[in-house]
Amino acid sequence: MTKMKRGAMLAALAAATLTAGAAAAQTSEMRLIRDPVYGELRDVLGATLPVATPNPKCSKTLLLPDGACLDQVVSGMKARGATSTLVLTAPGAGGGAGTVISGPIDRAYRLYDVSLTGGPSFRPVTLPTSSVRVPRDCYGAGRGVDYRLDLRDGQLVARELQTVSCGGPVPPIGYGGPRLPPIGANEPGERWPATAVVAVTGAPRQLAAPRPDCPPDAALRDGICFAAGIAVLASQPAFKELDVIGAKRPVAPGVVLVDKETEQYVLKRKGKAGFKADKRWFDKSSLSTPAGCALTSPVDFEVEPGELVHERALAGCGAPPAPAPVAVFEAYGVTMPVVQGNRPGCAERGEQLLGDACFTDVIGWMRARKVPKAEVLVLERPYGPGARVSGGGPIRYSFADIWVNPDGTYKADRKHSYSAQIRSGGCSNVTDGGAEASGLMLVRGDGGVMARAYQWVACPVR
Repeated sequence: MTKMKRGAMLAALAAATLTAGAAAAQTSEMRLIRDPVYGELRDVLGATLPVATPNPKCSKTLLLPDGACLDQVVSGMKARGATSTLVLTAPGAGGGAGTVISGPIDRAYRLYDVSLTGGPSFRPVTLPTSSVRVPRDCYGAGRGVDYRLDLRDGQLVARELQTVSCGGPVPPIGYGGPRLPPIGANEPGERWPATAVVAVTGAPRQLAAPRPDCPPDAALRDGICFAAGIAVLASQPAFKELDVIGAKRPVAPGVVLVDKETEQYVLKRKGKAGFKADKRWFDKSSLSTPAGCALTSPVDFEVEPGELVHERALAGCGAPPAPAPVAVFEAYGVTMPVVQGNRPGCAERGEQLLGDACFTDVIGWMRARKVPKAEVLVLERPYGPGARVSGGGPIRYSFADIWVNPDGTYKADRKHSYSAQIRSGGCSNVTDGGAEASGLMLVRGDGGVMARAYQWVACPVR
């Protein structure tokens, strides 16, 4: 695959801002270390569905609500010996073979579950579903399942397909070479669950709601009647407490409550014959999503007969979304003075500190800029600009604080690290780049050789 031009990449990331404060101002300059690595776009194939289209001579028993007719679908089912099938209808089906149907269910297309048992019958399918199973090393590319129309044995059919990115983030438009062949439904390898949206329902739970006929001893708090829950505890001596969903308004079976219309309580025994209701500190849920699925809608509560309620939500199943592409940059931070070995006459001037380290240049730098205290990098011998200091590298080093005493002399204490930090807006530090991914590099500036902090960072490509 070809690489994105470096200039375009740098322009895309020019907004990344770096801020910090220490001996010298941090720079926003960054050097590109590694271009982003993208995956390959592939189509993953699923099932082939019959397509129902309008027919002005359609029998009423075979007429679908959207005007399509099941006559050819039923004929094909009988010829194959099938008793049930999923059928697609779409306004765009008039385009014939080669047309790709893409968009939300009930607008771009509709699905019907058709059965021939006991005579032709159908049931509308309200949630997107498919048999497309994406390989485990591929990711969702931001699209659901599309349908490509074709002619088979003289009948219009729709093949399920989903575009995914295999091996990495979704490549940009125009990136890389030609598309690879589709991945068939029966090719070997581990797969994610089928791409679909499913309804998830929790176990029934006790309901408490405002009631005008509530017994006084059951109106425990918040204007809510706990009579049904109290009756459960009274009839079940082994129950120490009861989980209760409280409704903030009167309800009836079939009513749906959003989260802000409910409160969660724990109903407990109080004394020999009393009861109390405590609010939960953290909401409790009985929802459990299938493996490979995750909730895609807020949770609400549907009221059941018998003063019960259950949670419900939608969950999306299939391949997870592709990760964001990132480019690796070397970001730079503050600079600090450098002590490089010893010099003749340094001890006589009182500028040889920490054993045999000569601080003459650092002290001169501090005096010229009226700096009372500074952090410095201490090296055992001189090195030129471009040398890099990092953990595990060949250069032996340490850090020190140096400050001026009231009498004008200087004192230094050795330390094991420096306090400068490199912050990159929207980027994250590279943690798997080895010892060379962070440290200091020697540069020429500010009247001598300084050490500039650097860190490799991974920045999203937008």
